[in-house]
Amino acid sequence: MLLEQTLAKMGTMRLKTMAQSLEERLNRGDHNDLSTEEFVGLLIDDEYAARQSRRLSRMIGKANFKPENACIENIIYKPVRGFQKKDMMQFTKTTWLDNAQDIVFVGATGTGKTYLAEAISLQVIKMGFPTTKIRFKRLFEEIKDSKGTGLYLKYLEKLNKNKVLIIDDFLMDPLDEQNMSDLMEILEDRSGRFSTIVTTQYPIRKWHSLIPDPTIADAICDRLNHSSIIINLKGESMRKKTKNVDPSDHL
Repeated sequence: MLLEQTLAKMGTMRLKTMAQSLEERLNRGDHNDLSTEEFVGLLIDDEYAARQSRRLSRMIGKANFKPENACIENIIYKPVRGFQKKDMMQFTKTTWLDNAQDIVFVGATGTGKTYLAEAISLQVIKMGFPTTKIRFKRLFEEIKDSKGTGLYLKYLEKLNKNKVLIIDDFLMDPLDEQNMSDLMEILEDRSGRFSTIVTTQYPIRKWHSLIPDPTIADAICDRLNHSSIIINLKGESMRKKTKNVDPSDHL
């Protein structure tokens, strides 16, 4: 009777995992060879692990990743791809985040730019920081919508709640004057505070020709080139490989 009351109270206190753990561990006799402190510690560990797992799942859900479940551990390293394992391992530590460094992945379609960006961002989430990905064209659509509803400033705040912002397919669509202004505001707002990851098919030297205003082009290139970690991906598209090849080869 006392156990049932305790379990009910735990449920009311939203300690459902701990309640389930208590009941299961008592039934298994886990408490017999443990001190009270050790047994209670196990229950707390179970609840904590479950909450961390749920938090991780929520953060991943908000990140807008593709369903490939990109992760650093599954990256394939081949000389033809233009980068080495050490290039990726630097992102398993917080140094680059602490320094608010940006990353630019440059490469042709299918070379794995988005996968690598998401793999790094998943690592960021595992370290406890929120991140999100948005396609270049979609970014301006959302900005336009937020301005139309008077929520533009809140939208900028929402972006800046993310330790890392992935802008996917950078410069794949033409920029008009308003787009350029909005992009500059976002990059300026994040500069020195948060990290931005850019994936693009265009080498940085070509960015000027794709941004109509030379002054803004200089500013954008300066923001994303000055202290960024630039990784140029090489090799043919992984998507051209046959179905008989290891599916992880697209990473």
